[in-house]
Amino acid sequence: DLDMKRLRIHSSAAMDGRLFIQYIALILSSQIKNIMNEAGWFKSHNMQEVIDEMKSLRVVSVEGKRKPIYTTTTAFQREIIELFGLNIG
Repeated sequence: DLDMKRLRIHSSAAMDGRLFIQYIALILSSQIKNIMNEAGWFKSHNMQEVIDEMKSLRVVSVEGKRKPIYTTTTAFQREIIELFGLNIG
């Protein structure tokens, strides 16, 4: 949430940390928007829809196994993974 409406911060260090996190979030959201815009995805999808879709993707690490196990990806998640050039699984 980039609007910072509810601050509830009681120390200067906590405020500095919150501002840093907001700065990183702004950079990441800007990069996501740029990639989606270049691919023409804003015609059919919005950024929140893409983020919500990827929230359900999970990775499970099992002790004794070297390779992590990923939840089954949907067709839309595979499109997103390909668009952003991610290496999953």
